[in-house]
Amino acid sequence: MTLSLSSCLSALQQADSFFPSGAGAWSWGLETLMADARLETHDTSAQDPAARRRLRGARHDRSARVRAFVEDQLRHRWASFDRAFLHAAWHRADDLPALLELDAQIEALTLAQELRLGSSRVGQSLLGVHSQLDTPGATQYLQQVTAGLASGHLPVVQGLLWRQLGMQCEHCHLAAAYGLCTGLVSAALRLGLIGHLDAQRVLTDIHPLLLELLTENPPDFNDATSFTPMAEIAVMRHETQALRLFAN
Repeated sequence: MTLSLSSCLSALQQADSFFPSGAGAWSWGLETLMADARLETHDTSAQDPAARRRLRGARHDRSARVRAFVEDQLRHRWASFDRAFLHAAWHRADDLPALLELDAQIEALTLAQELRLGSSRVGQSLLGVHSQLDTPGATQYLQQVTAGLASGHLPVVQGLLWRQLGMQCEHCHLAAAYGLCTGLVSAALRLGLIGHLDAQRVLTDIHPLLLELLTENPPDFNDATSFTPMAEIAVMRHETQALRLFAN
């Protein structure tokens, strides 16, 4: 019981948006989708009752679109791809050559350059924080990244570091999935797509899907696959935007 509670406590800390993981700089395509009016904002200055009713409906529509975006990322990217490598890295946390191979495989399978950079930069940021916190294995793997022998992709880094922290594998999956959800919802909040209450509604509405995915066995990393074309195109187009709040 004590070990389980300790693992839960570590998972809460790692998934907390207060933890300086570096993930807050990335919207994973959400900002471009908003700019392209795929998640369109609306004028909230209307005063007549009919207009206010329409705006309430528009806010609900934006909330539903944000929820759909998060669900798509969870089901078709994280659960089918990132989770597979996180799971494999957790089981191979003491095998550096195996971790390097997993890292290289993520690099090869992630076709969009912007997604590769996002995953590696967040992973490297997480490594840097844990190196300063003296988490076992963090400095050694960071040296591999600095030497150009590894990219430091986030799922591999999570599996390595969280295993060293004593987190149980299922708690690692939960922390990673929930951290993704809060990061995406936080991005939507900062972009003005939704308010604080709608953000909590989105997170609550996602619970059933999150639990469904977590009760399924993760795919083998050799079978990992992802399919989020709209988000990937948005990420690739992000650099052409005149005004940008996020890195992708």
